[in-house]
Amino acid sequence: MSTDSEIRALTRFRLSPRAGYIALAAVGLVGVAVLYTFDPRNSGTYPICPFLGLTGYHCPGCGTLRALHQLLHGNVLAALGYNPLTILSLPFIAYSLADGAMKAFQVKALPRIFIPHQYIWGLFVGVVAFWVLRNVPVDPLTVLAP
Repeated sequence: MSTDSEIRALTRFRLSPRAGYIALAAVGLVGVAVLYTFDPRNSGTYPICPFLGLTGYHCPGCGTLRALHQLLHGNVLAALGYNPLTILSLPFIAYSLADGAMKAFQVKALPRIFIPHQYIWGLFVGVVAFWVLRNVPVDPLTVLAP
């Protein structure tokens, strides 16, 4: 059994925000290098999507690795074909990561962007619609499947 002093010692260990972002950047760079090197379509390196494996249907994230691999190789249209939702959300993800990193390194933060709750709900509805529509086997909608 653990003693109280051991538990306190374990809970005191925390990464500083700077160390956290440095670790995130290092892991991200390794991930980008692996994704650039190994093609998700045929390398056998990456596991299958758990949702796809269990249900046979595509989730909103299906095709993300293939899309990012194509984007890293400069094939924007191919990336959009695999998962347009991921590619269109990348600028927002990058902005959020950059803002957090600037705060962690105590640099002037990026301007705060207020998003009304209606837009958040609209985004949620859009993601669910994308999820459903990419699984409909009707000719114009089959384009959404990866």
